[in-house]
Amino acid sequence: MSTTTSAAMATPQATATVRPLGILAALPQELGDLIDAMRAESGVHTVTHGRRDYHVGSVRGTPCVVTLARVGKVAAAATASALIHAFDVEAIVFTGVAGGVSRDVHVGDIVVASTLLQHDIDASPLFPRFEVPLLGMSRFSTDTALAERLAAACERFVAEEGAACAARFGTREPRVHRGLIVSGDQFVASAAAVGALRDALPDALAVEMEGAALAQVCYEYGVPCAVVRTISDTADDHAPTSFMSFLTEIAGTYSNAILARFLDAPRGAG
Repeated sequence: MSTTTSAAMATPQATATVRPLGILAALPQELGDLIDAMRAESGVHTVTHGRRDYHVGSVRGTPCVVTLARVGKVAAAATASALIHAFDVEAIVFTGVAGGVSRDVHVGDIVVASTLLQHDIDASPLFPRFEVPLLGMSRFSTDTALAERLAAACERFVAEEGAACAARFGTREPRVHRGLIVSGDQFVASAAAVGALRDALPDALAVEMEGAALAQVCYEYGVPCAVVRTISDTADDHAPTSFMSFLTEIAGTYSNAILARFLDAPRGAG
């Protein structure tokens, strides 16, 4: 069963004993079949808020609120704020694809963020480059326990399905990386641009357009978050073609497999 209501109406999680988990992505393909799985398991209560549909239900026994942030840092921040204030989520997980920055990261690999940074923020000389003014921070950490649980799900996926996925999609057998993901309001798609990121941020593993904004909002409100990204391209001149192909053919498979293992793990398990 699926229903639609306005955000002004009471939502089920307001009286739930277990606060829900927020799960979001920028694009529909990055969520895979998550909403369909929720609909089959518990039914879906859909709340329209801020021009977004928030789908409330349970997936694999976990109360969840699932939504699309849409693309970019403002969209991610707005959606994260709504999940926190309108839906009282316990934690937030962002899933999706990203461009590889490190030369050790290849198409089909998976990156779980330890920290996130906005690579396009620069208020110098008033503040250091990359620092968020008045917060005194440039790097925002993900929640250790949540990231450990997410990384463990990724490792299980790679061990159980990695070789088959590589053969099916014609990619290298995936590896799981953990470290810095950088975000900005631009699609990085040239050798010069990705080279500039490597020079400025030598430890950056991947680049995308939402994660650091989510991490900043979660930091400011004390809400745990985690971010997982599958590498769809290498952020160079071939990125647009590689991105679209990966998004339509592969992204959902990875998201489904990783999220299923993540949700099956007991809360607090690393």
